[in-house]
Amino acid sequence: MNLLIIDRYITRTILAATGMVIAVIAALLSLMLFISEVDNIGQGSFGLVKILIYCVLMLPDRIYFVLPVVSLLGALLALGALAAGSELVVIRSAGMSMKRLAVSVGIAGFVLAVLTVVLGELAAPIGVQNATMLRDKARHGEARQSVDNGLWLRNSGYVLRIDSVLPGGRIDGLDVYRLNDDGQLQLAVAAKRAHVDGEKLVIDHPRITHLSLTQSKTDTPATMSLPIAIKPSVLELAVTQPDELSSYGLWQYINYLDANDIDADDYKLALWRNIVTPFTVWVLVIFALPFAFGSLRSASAGQRLFVGGLIGLLFFLVNEIVASTGPVYGIPPWIAASLPTVLLAGGTGYWMHRLN
Repeated sequence: MNLLIIDRYITRTILAATGMVIAVIAALLSLMLFISEVDNIGQGSFGLVKILIYCVLMLPDRIYFVLPVVSLLGALLALGALAAGSELVVIRSAGMSMKRLAVSVGIAGFVLAVLTVVLGELAAPIGVQNATMLRDKARHGEARQSVDNGLWLRNSGYVLRIDSVLPGGRIDGLDVYRLNDDGQLQLAVAAKRAHVDGEKLVIDHPRITHLSLTQSKTDTPATMSLPIAIKPSVLELAVTQPDELSSYGLWQYINYLDANDIDADDYKLALWRNIVTPFTVWVLVIFALPFAFGSLRSASAGQRLFVGGLIGLLFFLVNEIVASTGPVYGIPPWIAASLPTVLLAGGTGYWMHRLN
C-alpha cells in the first residue's frame, strides 16, 4: 500500500470539496456586501464599479471569519463521499490504521491552516484597509478612519478624544484633557485639526481652557504643541477593530496600551484568537474523519452539509460565548481563545481512539 498516493488522494479530495464550499460561501458573502453598500451609490464618486472593487477587497476578511466552519463542511463532504463509495473502508481493510488515516486528513488540514494564516495576517488586513480607504475617499473626498463616539487614548498624562484619523498622522476633531494627581481637571483643549510631529502633538487653532479651584482662563493661539508622542501607525491601529488587525498590528498596539497602563485585554484576546484559528481549522478537518465511519457514511451530500452546518454553528457559538465572557470573569485571554479548540481536539482524539 503506497501511503504517499493515499495522502495525495485524500488531501486533493478534501481541498477540492473545501474549495467548492468556499466558492459558494464567497458568492453569498459578496452578495451580502453588495446589498449592504448599494444604498451608498451616488455619494461622491462611489459608483457601481467602486462598490464591486470594495466587495472584492473585503472578501478575504469575510472568508477568514467563516473559514473554520467552511473547512469542516468541506471535510465532511469529501470524507462522506469517500465513505459512501467504500474507498475509506478499502483503505482501512488494506491495513491503514485510524491514526495513519488521520495523518492523511491532517495534511489537508495543514494546507487549510496555512491558507488561514495567509488570509488572517496578509490578505484580510490589507484588504480591509484598502477597501475602507477606497470607500471613504470616494464618498468624502479624503480617506478617514472614524470611531463611533470618538476614540479615547491616554498618553504622557493627557487624555485624548479623537473623532477621525487621516493619513499621515493627521487628526480631525480633537479634545485633550490633563488631570492633576488628585484627579482634578487642569487643562482642556478643543480643536478641529491637529497632527503628529515626532515627539509632540501639534494642534491648529486650539481653544485652551486653564482651570483652577478659583478661576478659569481661555486662550485661542494659532498653534499649540503638547509633549504627546504617538506614532501615526498607532493612530491607524487604534481606529481599527481588533478582529480586523494582523497579529503584528495587534502586538504593536498592545505594547502601546501596556506602556500607558491601559487595559489591553480585548486586543490580547484578538491576538490569541489569530494564533489559535489556524489550529482550530486543522482540528475541525480531522474532527470530520470519525463521522465518515458513523452515521454519515450512507448519508447524502445535503445531509452531510446540514449536519456539518449545525456542528459548525454550535462550535462557532461556543467559541464566541467563551471569548466574550472570558474577560468578564477574569479568564486570561489565551485560555478564553484556546479552550474550545483544546476541548474539541481532546474529544476528537477520544472519539478516534474508540473507533480504532
